[in-house]
Amino acid sequence: MDKKLIYIFLAIVLASLPLFTLSQNKQTLFLSSSLSISRTIEQIKERYESDLLNIDGVVGLGISECDNKPCIKVYLENESPNLKQQIPEQLDGFKVDAQVTGAIQTQPQQ
Repeated sequence: MDKKLIYIFLAIVLASLPLFTLSQNKQTLFLSSSLSISRTIEQIKERYESDLLNIDGVVGLGISECDNKPCIKVYLENESPNLKQQIPEQLDGFKVDAQVTGAIQTQPQQ
């Protein structure tokens, strides 16, 4: 078998192998790809957006800066300790910062 084909086969196999990570003292299981190192923060936010927004009390997500580094902001409806425990401290190497904003409602277009 050609060496190039072997490398392509191995890359496909490795890319399809999931790594499961359980964030520290969190109950939510987040799935991360073995090749996530090269992903941008925008891709990471997009990847986990639906999982995070499905947590009751999460009202929004954004990208910001924490300690002069890019981070993912998770906006919470309230300061419930139970809610904060469901938010991971990081996602694929990017810090996650939970911030209480209260309920967010869309405003009608003028």
